[in-house]
Amino acid sequence: MLEIARFEARRRLRGATALTILVLALIALTVGLFPSISESDVDLDAYLDTLSPELRQSFVGSVTSLSTIDGYLVSQLYVLVWLLILGIYFAYAAASLVSAEVENRSIDLLLVNPISRTRFVVEKFLALLPVNVAVNAVSLLAVYFGIQFVGESVPLADLVALHVLFVLYLAACSALGLVASVVFDDVRRAQGVAIGLLFATYFLDSLTRGTDYEWAGQFSFARYLDPADVLSLGEIDWLGAAVLLAVTLGLVMLAAELFEDKDING
Repeated sequence: MLEIARFEARRRLRGATALTILVLALIALTVGLFPSISESDVDLDAYLDTLSPELRQSFVGSVTSLSTIDGYLVSQLYVLVWLLILGIYFAYAAASLVSAEVENRSIDLLLVNPISRTRFVVEKFLALLPVNVAVNAVSLLAVYFGIQFVGESVPLADLVALHVLFVLYLAACSALGLVASVVFDDVRRAQGVAIGLLFATYFLDSLTRGTDYEWAGQFSFARYLDPADVLSLGEIDWLGAAVLLAVTLGLVMLAAELFEDKDING
């Protein structure tokens, strides 16, 4: 069982390791700078007030203070890196899951085996989950012990909840890339469409907050996860989590259905 998922996961092991090391380095740099920033005479909250609502929502989220460790982590790490950069990475990676097999003509060898197309697509998607969970688990530990090292603290339960929600969020981004990988046979086009959709909906959500067009932000996955609410207030948006889970399952089912009907020319 899950032979395709295990094979694909092993194939991505090197990339996953490099991604984890890069994220750990970023965490070390960000957390390590906090003591010097908090002890400086720079009024970060005054700087925060100078940002327009659109820029504030896009790059620091809904944090109200940059001088606390939770607000600092959300603004400098979780909003920009997790919601935007890692979201784009997982959409980009997923966009090659099926399209690369079609483009390289290796899909014919795979589908002559006694497996359904639906199973093929689902297992391809499942191959990215270990990477998703590993990056979040290692990052959770690094952030927790890092802030302990610099003499700060955040509730461990809130930090765990935030990274569990990030697993859901990044799974939704992966599912979006998976649909693109089924629709487009060209890897670059699939990746471009997946990145473009995630990028556009992220900023559409930020730019339409508080306007008559705020409804348009409902198409952004970022609408359903506010890191500041979880880490600063200890509040979990259960409805948002349910939406992310439902969207992920729906997109994977859509990708499987599209691939069942897809005409693959050898």
